[in-house]
Amino acid sequence: MLRHDGEVAGMFTLSWDPPFTLAADAFPPAVRPAYLGRLAVAPRLLADSAPTGATCVRRAAELASARGADALRSEANPDLAGTVKLLELLGFRRHGDVLTDAAGRRTVRLQKSFGPGPAARSEESR
Repeated sequence: MLRHDGEVAGMFTLSWDPPFTLAADAFPPAVRPAYLGRLAVAPRLLADSAPTGATCVRRAAELASARGADALRSEANPDLAGTVKLLELLGFRRHGDVLTDAAGRRTVRLQKSFGPGPAARSEESR
């Protein structure tokens, strides 16, 4: 949870288990992917162009990488163009087509790759 002046400004979840159903080829291969979910920004901060969403995504990427993830994966609603654009500006790349489920919910899959995790980088520096 991200706080500003003692109030909740934004939040996200970070997990090792996908919070959404995955086909085997949904994303490029990764050894230890992490998953970003429930990215939310307090509505009062959306109007003033505060970088809260970007701060949450950057923090999620930092945490995932520091904990050994070689990729950070997410799903987003492509109709929320600002959210998708933010993820792309922060290094996420789209993978696959826009999917529509039986309820009409549309999603696009995005992944940010980190390369070797901290343990591998430590081994390389020896």
